[in-house]
Amino acid sequence: MEPDAASKGAFRLRDYQSECLAAIKTRYVSGIRRQLTCLPTGSGKTVIFAEFPRYFRMKKQMLVLAHRAELLDQACDKISRANPGLRVEVEQAGRSAGPDSHVVVASVPTLGRKGSGRLNRLDPERFFLIVVDEAHHATAKTYQRILKYLGVFEPDTQKLLVGFTATPKRGDGQGLDAVFQEIVFSRSLPEMIGEGYLSPVAGYRVETDIDLTRVKTRMGDFVVSHLSRAVNVEQRNHLVVEVFRSRLKDRKTLCFCVDVAHAHSLADSFKAEGIPAGAISGDMEGSARTRVLDDFSQGRIRVLANCMVLTEGYDEPSVEGIILARPTKSTNLYTQMIGRGTRLYPGKDNVMVVDIVDVTRDHSLTSLPGLFGLSGEFDLEGRTVQEAQDALRWVETNRPWIPINSAMSLSDLRYRCKRINLFDLETPDELLGYSRYAWVCIGKGAYRLGLSEGRAVMVAPTILGDWEVVLGGRGRETVLARRRDIRTAIMEADAHVRENLPECVGLVTRNTRWRRDPVTKKQIRVLKARKLDVPKGLTKGQASHLISMLT
Repeated sequence: MEPDAASKGAFRLRDYQSECLAAIKTRYVSGIRRQLTCLPTGSGKTVIFAEFPRYFRMKKQMLVLAHRAELLDQACDKISRANPGLRVEVEQAGRSAGPDSHVVVASVPTLGRKGSGRLNRLDPERFFLIVVDEAHHATAKTYQRILKYLGVFEPDTQKLLVGFTATPKRGDGQGLDAVFQEIVFSRSLPEMIGEGYLSPVAGYRVETDIDLTRVKTRMGDFVVSHLSRAVNVEQRNHLVVEVFRSRLKDRKTLCFCVDVAHAHSLADSFKAEGIPAGAISGDMEGSARTRVLDDFSQGRIRVLANCMVLTEGYDEPSVEGIILARPTKSTNLYTQMIGRGTRLYPGKDNVMVVDIVDVTRDHSLTSLPGLFGLSGEFDLEGRTVQEAQDALRWVETNRPWIPINSAMSLSDLRYRCKRINLFDLETPDELLGYSRYAWVCIGKGAYRLGLSEGRAVMVAPTILGDWEVVLGGRGRETVLARRRDIRTAIMEADAHVRENLPECVGLVTRNTRWRRDPVTKKQIRVLKARKLDVPKGLTKGQASHLISMLT
């Protein structure tokens, strides 16, 4: 391929897409030949590798590997649009790419099938750059067969392998480091939403009475046949329909199901209630599947039920609702499912995700709040994840004594912000055995000891697993010590107060008489001015603690 064979790209690249291209080139020059990039669904990864022929001014051909027909056609279309001067051809089933094609978009099942002669028809020396779409599949034997044939694992190779994925972890626990050397570029879903490249995500949590405790698991997730028997029941399917009516209010909605039978049962339940719905599965004839997808795209049906068909390679930006009727333990699968609704679209304010949550004692289900660092049992009540995170940050700053991890919804959080829980102002049981001071828990496993003049000592866990002792107040914080366990950290903090702040000892000692006196009128006025309800039984010591955190 001559350097000027490709014209200027047809796409206007976003900043992060240009940064990704630059990172790939930089790491290649540094000797990293097998690279992985991680971008959320809807971030335009196909646009990035469509720019490769022009960006790398390739003299040899490019090979794109994908495992589904939809992915092949999307890649072929975008590469052709970005490079109208190049010959882009597909290698799949009845379609064959000629030896003089500039870019080959190939089906992994076609090339990688054992005993197939299709792979041997390709000359490995023709290709400089190999792209793997949905690269979390790359450790499968079919991919391995192709990549070894192409010589990408040879120690002195000059070829470049680039994998693209939204989910860099595999459900079976097998690491992608068997194929790729390094993640050279990544952006998270929260980052992309925060920067305005993807749609905000709102959500509801809807609980059912279905018990999943006895459903078996394999390779990190539920066994499909067992799960289907548990959840594909009339009562639960009817609940899903009612949830669509009450929560999604006629939004164009994808409903993710366990298996083919579940998808058709749910579609039938919607249609029985007069809601236009359809079902799609991998065993459908191609034209029939295309017809259903077109009906959904054009709005002739409002709900599209599917099972493991639309988790990858499906691009319909107008989707505004996602119903997770398929419970899962897999973060990767969950991320792929909600990613079908995160693309931007005119008039679309957000994508509403509904978690259908069944009863389980032994399994940890993936949910929308948990994906964004909130409690997995938190109910967003139809608000966006960003709104919830903003609310939690406000609480941490303005109501630091509230244990936010125990809040189950935004309504619950608002209630806790007004109501003073006397129990939250007592020294936790775990500290009583080795401290005489009036420590209180301030959420996230951290503890606070209020001093005079707005100062305080805090003890909190760090991401490295140790405990940090910090003296704060007067606009500054000083790290006093780091200890390996909570006991020695608290004892270190107590010793610092005794030795360096002796004037505060009478204030912080837990069993002094004044702390048990009733709250004063002045203290009540201060608390009410902060719109806090003062409960009966509040003591002078507890009020002092609250006021010290509010100043």
